[in-house]
Amino acid sequence: MVGGISKSALQKQMTIQSELFFSEILDRIAAGKHPRLLPRGSSMRPFIRGDKDQIVLSKLTETSCEVGRVVLVRIDRGYLIHRITRVDGVVYTLRGDGNPYQREQCTREQILAEVTLVIRGKQEIALGSKLWKRYERFWPENDTLRRLALAIYRRTLYRWGL
Repeated sequence: MVGGISKSALQKQMTIQSELFFSEILDRIAAGKHPRLLPRGSSMRPFIRGDKDQIVLSKLTETSCEVGRVVLVRIDRGYLIHRITRVDGVVYTLRGDGNPYQREQCTREQILAEVTLVIRGKQEIALGSKLWKRYERFWPENDTLRRLALAIYRRTLYRWGL
């Protein structure tokens, strides 16, 4: 119980609020706008820092569903912002940059929007920029190397607030 509300009731309330929130976001994207969000969680660290960086979402283009792109998807667990790591026919494999092992799968229909800008304080990291490409190309795909890179990141840059 949380504040007199059962955990399952609270979870349902959060899911409904999430659905309403993302419905509004998707309506804005469909209208040609580029909404900004403050993402939560650490699954995309160090590229996107939850509760610190802002992201800008845009309509999908012909190239939005390629390997390396960061997308908003709706899967059974809810809404996620993760990077496409593999495409096998109609199955897309996604992975957060901060996840050493976990992967999700979805279909093209579940991919709703693309992240085209990360705002980190006064710095903007735009899709296609040199810094964006560095994150995309040099962050390790190998599970062991990724785990090592994340450990180094958490013990250094993360502690310094970067």
